[in-house]
Amino acid sequence: MSAPAGMEVGAQKGGEMASQDCQVCLEPYDDNIRRPRCLSCGHTFCTSCIADTITRGPLYCPFCRVIHASPVSRADDVPVNYTVVSLLQDSSYSLGTERSLALLSELKREANDLTTAQLVTCNCHLTRLTDFKKRLSEQRSVHQVQIQALKTLIERNESLLQDMTSTEGQVDSIITAGVDKRATLEVAQARVNAATTLLEVTAAHHQDQERDGSVREWSSAAHQILQSQILIAAREVEHVTTAALQAVVGRSMSAAAAALTPTKPQSSDDLPDTWKILQEVMSKARLVGTGVWAVMDIDGRRRCAKMVTVDDRLYLSALREGDPPIYTHTMPYRNVRRLVDETCVRIFLELTWGGKVQGKVCIKLLNTAPRTRQFFFLCSGERGPSYSSTSFFEVESRGQPGERVWGGDYENNDGSGGSALPGLIMGDLNVQTVTAGLVAGYCYGDEHRKPSHFVIYNNDCPVAYEECPIGKVESGMDLVRAAAKLANVQEAIVSDCGIVLSI
Repeated sequence: MSAPAGMEVGAQKGGEMASQDCQVCLEPYDDNIRRPRCLSCGHTFCTSCIADTITRGPLYCPFCRVIHASPVSRADDVPVNYTVVSLLQDSSYSLGTERSLALLSELKREANDLTTAQLVTCNCHLTRLTDFKKRLSEQRSVHQVQIQALKTLIERNESLLQDMTSTEGQVDSIITAGVDKRATLEVAQARVNAATTLLEVTAAHHQDQERDGSVREWSSAAHQILQSQILIAAREVEHVTTAALQAVVGRSMSAAAAALTPTKPQSSDDLPDTWKILQEVMSKARLVGTGVWAVMDIDGRRRCAKMVTVDDRLYLSALREGDPPIYTHTMPYRNVRRLVDETCVRIFLELTWGGKVQGKVCIKLLNTAPRTRQFFFLCSGERGPSYSSTSFFEVESRGQPGERVWGGDYENNDGSGGSALPGLIMGDLNVQTVTAGLVAGYCYGDEHRKPSHFVIYNNDCPVAYEECPIGKVESGMDLVRAAAKLANVQEAIVSDCGIVLSI
């Protein structure tokens, strides 16, 4: 700054610089309450400011803190500075317009320079903090995958994840504070630019100086968190985890892949070995926290199906397009498919509603009729589409004998669609009495149903019969009955489906 607040503007008389304004209240002197009075230390202030000082105790000089030489009880006891009075009466001493404007411009420039520097610092840190937060989030996602994939590194990865989450929260807090400070600085700058008097600019400039400490403190906090070594540590652990996963998953699968890719067709005698290898792979996957997927290539397209074991059963989900997730064990789908006992085929429908997986409905197929084979293929996804992500769409005879739930519209998901798979027709009828858990397929006699639709009966109806039975529910009937009681049965979703293998 070229001049301090309360800058003196005057003329040289008697070897000292005099001012037209009181250096305390910055108001111009006059012949009344602002009459200039001189303390024994030589500093001059207006009558009003001296009177205000006296009310608070002894008369000290606000600038040099020297007590006035003679005791005073009121401001009029302090002598008048007649030099300043005479200068006030001298018209040549009054500020010229050009000099006042020049001073105003100088103060505005200096105030703007300070605020601009603060804004540059603020914007620079905000940009870097935003990028820092983005990289933190990306890095955090990487470690979330690794924690699930490799249990041997869970403790270290979880520790880093907690640190990054905590740091991200700190970054959010600093960004929020920085945005508020930037808004305040912009308002301050606008106020300076709009100022028209020396007093307004000086007041705004004082506020800027008071705010400078707060901005410096925020800038220091932003700089400190930007110097954090957490991203470096996270990358180091990521590299270690990646290398470990590649070693565990890649090397453990090399022997299994060779064993499950025979040079000659497998015979029934090879199935025990296939089961053994599959169990070993599933065991290794559980050990390192990875998944196991069956994969197949059809005309250059990769398809995959997830495998999970629950108790003594292996659930092979419906095939879907695309590659399996990274860091997973994979096996050829055709080898797993050979493990299906064609004389006792079971499929499953996983039901979800209310945002939660409710459980699995296991169904044993009753025959090999075309409609039954179509039901199987729409559960396994082997012919393309599947029942996965479809909803139940209707409940018939609710609360009565023969209550049944309809589903299977893989096209429109509302009962209006559901074309037959190519090459699969309805087949011969096979009459069976309606009992709880009976699963039936499409019948040509019903104009409102489509070839892919299926129905599950919730209770017995001895006086009725079903011409198109395809399966029988072995477990999970409570789920189907609970779905039928929903206010809107379409909330019940077949979130997954596939083949059940007994281990």
